[in-house]
Amino acid sequence: MRELRLTQETRISALADTRLGIEGHNWLRQMMSRAHDGESVAMGGLPLALEAEIVKELEFFRSNSITPVFVFSGLPVARKDGWPFAKDDHRPSHRSAAWDMYWQHHSEQALRKWSTASPYAQGDMVPFVMQVLQAHRVEFMRAPYASWAQLAYLYKHDSQPIHAIYSSLDVLMFDVDRVITAISPAKHTFGWIQRDHIVSRCGVASEQILDMCILAGFDWCPTFPALLSDIGFSFKSAVDITRQYRSGFNAIQMMGDHAATRSSNYCDSFMRAYCTVKYHIVMYLDGSVGPLNPEYAPNDIHDLIGYRLPTAAYRLLARGIVQPPMLNMLVSGSWLEFSPPDNGESSEYQRLVTQWECSIYKQLCAPLCASLGPFFQQRKVTMCAWFDPLNEAVLHDASSSKLQAHGEPLASKAPGSPHKAASLAQVLQRSSELIAETGSATGCDEELTLAVLGSLGFVTRSGKHTQLGAALLKGLLALGQSGNAAELQWATAVATILFAQGLLTGDKWTVAYEDEGKHPASGDERQQSFVRLVSRIATLVPLYGRKGQWRLAYNRDLLAFSSAAKVVLKAAASSLDSARLERAAAVGDGQLASSKLQIPLECATNNGGGLLVHALLTSFVRGGGGCWQRVRDEAGDSIGDAKQTLRETWQLVEAVLAMAKEYRKGGGKAKTPPAQLAAADTVKNAHEWARLAFGEVL
Repeated sequence: MRELRLTQETRISALADTRLGIEGHNWLRQMMSRAHDGESVAMGGLPLALEAEIVKELEFFRSNSITPVFVFSGLPVARKDGWPFAKDDHRPSHRSAAWDMYWQHHSEQALRKWSTASPYAQGDMVPFVMQVLQAHRVEFMRAPYASWAQLAYLYKHDSQPIHAIYSSLDVLMFDVDRVITAISPAKHTFGWIQRDHIVSRCGVASEQILDMCILAGFDWCPTFPALLSDIGFSFKSAVDITRQYRSGFNAIQMMGDHAATRSSNYCDSFMRAYCTVKYHIVMYLDGSVGPLNPEYAPNDIHDLIGYRLPTAAYRLLARGIVQPPMLNMLVSGSWLEFSPPDNGESSEYQRLVTQWECSIYKQLCAPLCASLGPFFQQRKVTMCAWFDPLNEAVLHDASSSKLQAHGEPLASKAPGSPHKAASLAQVLQRSSELIAETGSATGCDEELTLAVLGSLGFVTRSGKHTQLGAALLKGLLALGQSGNAAELQWATAVATILFAQGLLTGDKWTVAYEDEGKHPASGDERQQSFVRLVSRIATLVPLYGRKGQWRLAYNRDLLAFSSAAKVVLKAAASSLDSARLERAAAVGDGQLASSKLQIPLECATNNGGGLLVHALLTSFVRGGGGCWQRVRDEAGDSIGDAKQTLRETWQLVEAVLAMAKEYRKGGGKAKTPPAQLAAADTVKNAHEWARLAFGEVL
C-alpha cells in the first residue's frame, strides 16, 4: 500500500477533542522499537525504558486534548497449518550466539544480538501495559479476537465511541473510510490514508479492497503464490489481477494452474480469510458478543475463528481481568510452552515443565472445562513444549470430567465482601474457615486466593495445609508486616514450590555455564554453593530504581533459575484466571469486575536482584570486608535503590529459612526426601554465612 504514496500529513491539532481508537499491538510495536535493548533479554525482563516511553506517549495525547482508547487483540483466530511452533524462529540461536559473544568480552555486539531475540511476544507484554494504562486512568479493552474488527465496529457505530482509528493499514480491510498510520510527537503531525483515494488510484471498487489486500497477504493468509517472482512481490500486481478478474476468487480460479497455488490449497485459505474479515466476532456496546454483518454471517463461524466461549469469559477478557492464554488453550485445544530467556537447556527446567507444570494444568482443566458447558466438558486439550514438539501430553479429554480433582468451586463464607484484600498468610491461616460446607461461589478475592493456593498444592480440598502449605505459612509469618508485602509473599510461595521441586538449592544444574568458565566462581566448593543458593533467592526480588546501562556481570545460570521461577508464576496466574472463569460461569462476571487480586507478572520482572547479590557475595568471597563498597563502585547508579533490594532479599532469605525448617519436618504421612533434607541444611548454613556480607549493608 505504501507503494501508492497516498499518505497525507496533517497537524496534530486536528485531532483535538477527539476519542482516538488505538490498535494496541501495532502501537506497542512502535513503543518497543524505541525502548528495546539487549539488557532486557540478558536479564529476563521487559525493557527498562518501556514504561517511560508509554507514559511519554500518554502525556503527548493529554497535552493535545486527545483521549486515547486502546484496543488490544484477544484470542488468535483458528489456524489450520497444524504446526504449533514457528519453523523459522531463530531467536534461541541468536540468544546463544549473544552469550558466546558476551563471554568472549564482546559486550556491545552481544547486546545488539540480544536486542533481536526477545523471548516475549507482544501479547505477553499487554498485561503490563494495561497496568500502566490503568494507573494513568486511560481507557482500554481487549477485543474478543482481532482488534482491527473491534476498532472498525466502534468507529462505525452510530453513537461514535471513537472518532478516528490509529492502526496499521490492515484495518482498511474492515471497510473503514480512513486510518491514521503514524503519529510524530517530534513534528506534531500525523499521517493518514483515505479509502476513497485508494479506490481512485487503483481503479477498483471499494468492496474490492478486501480482495486485493488478502491476495497481497497478511497475518491470516499468505501472498497469492502466482504474484511472487524471483525479484519479490509488488502490491501493484495484486491491484492488477483484482482489477482484471473483478474478485480474488475469480483470480485464483483463472490462475489456479500455478504449482504453488495447487499444492497450498490457496483458494481455501483465501476464502477463510475473506469470511473471517467479513464476519469477525466483536463485542457489542451492550456487552454481548457476535459477528460483524450478523444478518449475512454463516452458521459455521467457529470453524473460521474458533469455538465460542461463554459471554462472561469475553467480558472478563475485555476488562483485562483474565488473560488470553487459558482461554486460547480451551479454544485451540493446546497449551504451548515456548523457549524461555535462557533457552531452557537444563533437564531441571524441562522436568519442571513436563512434570510439575503439566500436572497443574491437568488439574485446572477438569473443573474449568466442566463449568463451561457440554462441548468443553468433552474437549481434548493437550500440552506441547518446544524442546519436544512431537510429544503431546493430554491435559483433558472426555474421560477427565469423571475424574475432577476439585469438584465444585470452593465457596467462601464472606459473600458480602467481594473485594476485601487478604494476604496469603491470612488466607492460609483461615483456610479451613473459608471452605463452606454448603453455599455457592462468590468470586471474592479471599476465595480466589484460596483457589490458587489449592491449585498449587498448598491446601487440600477441605482447607487443610499440605506439607507445602505448612512450610509456606511459616515462611510468610517470618516476613512480618514490613517491606513490599504482596511481592515478597508471592516470592515466598514461588521459592517454596521450587524448593520442594529440588531446584532451590546450592547445587549446580545439569547445564551449568560456570563449568565452562563462563561465570568464573570464587572460593571453595562450600562457598560457591552458598553464593548460588542466596543469589537464586535474590532473583525473586525486584530491583528497585534501576537507571542507565547495567554495569555488573550478567549470569546465564541465574537467568535459567529465573526462567524456572517464571514457570511457577505463570501457573499461578493461570490458576487465578481459571478460578475467575469458573466463578463467572457459576455466578456471572459482575462481582469479578472489581477484583483487585493480582499475581506478579511473569514477563515484567528481571533477575537484577540476583545479579546484584551474586556480585556482592562474590566480592565478599574474594576480599571479605568492604565488599559492598566495591560493588557500588563497579555498578554506579545502574543498581538504583540497591539497599531496598538487599533488605527485601534478606527478608526473603529469612522466610526461606523458616520455610525450609518447616518443610524438613515433613507432614502427616509425607516424608521429606533426602535431597530436601540436605537442601534445608544448606539454607541454614548459607543464611549464617551470608549474614556477614549483608551486614555491611543492613
